[in-house]
Amino acid sequence: MSVLDRIRVNLQDISQFGPGFLWRHSPRLSGAKTALIRINGQPIHVRAGESDVAAVRQVFGFRHYDMANGVPEIDYRVTARYKAICDRGGVPVIVDAGANIGAAALWFKRRYPASAVVAIEPDPANYSVLRMNADLTDAVTPIEAAIGSSPGFVSVKSEGMGWATQTVRAENGLRIITMQEAFSTIKNGVPFIAKVDIEGFESDLFSDNTEWLAETTVVHIEPHDWMMPGKGTSLSFQKAIAAHSYELFLASEIITYVRLISDE
Repeated sequence: MSVLDRIRVNLQDISQFGPGFLWRHSPRLSGAKTALIRINGQPIHVRAGESDVAAVRQVFGFRHYDMANGVPEIDYRVTARYKAICDRGGVPVIVDAGANIGAAALWFKRRYPASAVVAIEPDPANYSVLRMNADLTDAVTPIEAAIGSSPGFVSVKSEGMGWATQTVRAENGLRIITMQEAFSTIKNGVPFIAKVDIEGFESDLFSDNTEWLAETTVVHIEPHDWMMPGKGTSLSFQKAIAAHSYELFLASEIITYVRLISDE
């Protein structure tokens, strides 16, 4: 990125988030691991560099997971389901699969304060920041793992991938948990939202044991066919979601599916 481009981006950040957002650069000078910044009152730890800030911009700036930003009627339906779960004594559970540093987890907690977020991240460097951000709020449970269709292990590849971390099944390594396990982590939990951004491993996640889709209200997913053309990484997801009554909405690279629910 050229100097002029950096200036332009920083000016845009100031316009959107305020001058305090530039504190994100402070670790370059202080040597600290992260900078603690605030976005619309929400504190969040970020590392110097662009990958963490890109996630923050996506979640809090572009509001990719905010359905009120695009289709208010759908947001009303989802909010009604959230309230119905709470009124019946349940805890709405949000699984953030591929949580990165936890930007989306923090956003979901602000939007649905009575929910519990299970934030799953396989990259150890990202996970260390995720844990710091989970400590900034309540009911965010960070888990260092991959998420897949069945238990097992993965090897984790992040070197040379830029912002991406990819996982591949292996005989040993980092453990895999299932979506069912993630939802059941919370006592009295009721599946509410699944956010899936797992760099192509969605091909494994949706290959089997997808019964949880029948109970989940919203699925936010970033497919990765663009990253691995010819691999068909989204095919298992397309087949699995087609078996259920979901409506589809687009927000940049995020595809949001909202289940049609008859009891609302």
